[in-house]
Parts: sequence; structure tokens; C-alpha cells
Amino acid sequence: MAGEILDAAADADEGDRRARMRARAAALGVLRSTPALTVSTTRRRRIIASTRGIGPLVDELLREERARE
Repeated sequence: MAGEILDAAADADEGDRRARMRARAAALGVLRSTPALTVSTTRRRRIIASTRGIGPLVDELLREERARE
């Protein structure tokens, strides 16, 4: 989910910004890639729960990148 948020936020940006955001998120441990497979309801709930609480970190990443402009 964090990867999707970062991708959506960075899609309109030019240059190196997207790579920097992804690298920073990865360094913080909030960037996780999962294959687009069909998953059970239980597994889906676990995946969603694993991203709970990272919203403020994503907000901070976006604030840091905007401050660089």
C-alpha cells in the first residue's frame, strides 16, 4: 500500500524524485512489494493490518520531498 501511495504521489513528478522517495521509504522499512495474486480474506486482512500506522510516515516523506523544491 505504501508503494502504491508513493507511486501515485510521484507519478506526476519529473526527474529523480520518484527514485528518491522510493529509496527513502525503503530505508524506513515502509516500502513493501507484493505480487498481485488472489489472496484469501484472512490474508488480505493481515496485509492491510501490516500497513496500519504508516500514514504519518508517508506524509513525512511527501513533506520532505516538497521541501526540496
